[in-house]
Amino acid sequence: MKIGHKLKKARESKRLSKQEVSDRLGISQKILFNMESGKTQPSVLQLAALGDIYKIDILKLLSESGIHLSPPQSL
Repeated sequence: MKIGHKLKKARESKRLSKQEVSDRLGISQKILFNMESGKTQPSVLQLAALGDIYKIDILKLLSESGIHLSPPQSL
């Protein structure tokens, strides 16, 4: 399942409208729609804000979507 779809499901499970979330993020509803439909990817800052709004673990969401973050390697 893609990140956008998971974000949409998280928004819907919290019973938040696109307007409410886009207002909290300071973006248009169209940008939020594009994120949820997979046309664009949210920035790291937007992902962090969405995690706070939806009360979800963004690192887990990324991992479940095949994106694994790890600390930088020491030289």
